[in-house]
Amino acid sequence: MNALASFIMRGRSQAILVVAALTVLSWLLSLASLLAAAAVALPTLRRGGSEGGLIVLGALPIVALGGQLALGNALQAGGYSLVLWLPVLGTAIVLRETASLSTAVMSSLGLGLLLVGGFYAVVDDPNAFWGSALSLAIQPVLERRGEGEIDAELINQTMQMFSTYATGAVGAGALMTVLISLLVARWWQANLYNPGGFRSEFLQLRLPLVLSLAFVLVSLIAGVTGGVAAIFLANLLMPVFMALVLVGFAVAHALCSGMTYGKFWLAGVYVALMFVAPMVLLIAMIGLTDPWYNWRSRFAQSKA
Repeated sequence: MNALASFIMRGRSQAILVVAALTVLSWLLSLASLLAAAAVALPTLRRGGSEGGLIVLGALPIVALGGQLALGNALQAGGYSLVLWLPVLGTAIVLRETASLSTAVMSSLGLGLLLVGGFYAVVDDPNAFWGSALSLAIQPVLERRGEGEIDAELINQTMQMFSTYATGAVGAGALMTVLISLLVARWWQANLYNPGGFRSEFLQLRLPLVLSLAFVLVSLIAGVTGGVAAIFLANLLMPVFMALVLVGFAVAHALCSGMTYGKFWLAGVYVALMFVAPMVLLIAMIGLTDPWYNWRSRFAQSKA
C-alpha cells in the first residue's frame, strides 16, 4: 500500500493514472472504489484542493472513454466517477484546511444527511421507489424458483423492511465509503510524511456533544410520533449512527492501546463483531456517550 501511495505522489500524471485505473477496476471489484477515492484524497491532503481538482479533471475523460468502450455509456461512467470522487475531495479539503479529523467527519456527515433529506424532497414516495427497485432486482430469481420453494410472506416482509429504511441505509453506506477512503488517504499521508501521526489523530477522534444530544432527541421524537415522520427521522439517523460507530471504534482503539494486552482485547472486539451483531450497538453507544463521559480521560485517570 505504501508503494502505491508513493507512486501516486510522484506526480500528477501518476495520480491520474491510478485514479482512472482503480475507478475502472471498481466496475468489477467494488473495493477498488475505496482506493480510487483515496487516491484522489491523498494529493489533496498534501498539496491542496486545486491539485485534487486537476486530478479529477484529468482522470474523468479517461474513465469516460473506458466507459464508452466497455459499457457503451460514457456519461454513466463519468457520472459514477464524480459521485465517487467529489465527496471525498471535498472532505479532504476540509481536513487539510482545518487539520481536524473530527471536523472532516462532521462535514461528511452533513453530506450524508443532505443525501437522505434530498432524496425525500425529490422522491414523492421513497418506500414505493425502493420497493419497485427491489421487485425488479429479485424478479429473475423468483422466476427461476418453483412456487413451492418461495415463502411469499417472508419475501414481502423483507421487501417492506428494505424499502422502509433503504434511503437511510444508502446514506449511511455513502458516509462510510467517504470516511473509509479519507482515512486510507490520511494513513497513506502519515506513512509517507509523518509516521505514527495517523494513529494519534484517529485515537483522539471525537464528535461534539450537540450531535449526541440531537441523536437522542430525534430518536425520542421518532419513537413518540410514529408513522411517516418517524420513518423519515429513522432514516435520517442512520448516517449519524454510522458516525457514532466510527467514534466508538476510535475510543475502543484508544482504550485498548493503554492496556497490557491491548492488541489481544482489540482483536477480541473485532472477532465478536463478526459473530455477535449487537456488538455494533455497543460500539455506537460508546461513541454516543463519549462527549458526556470522555471515556479516554476516565480510563487514563483510573490507571494513574
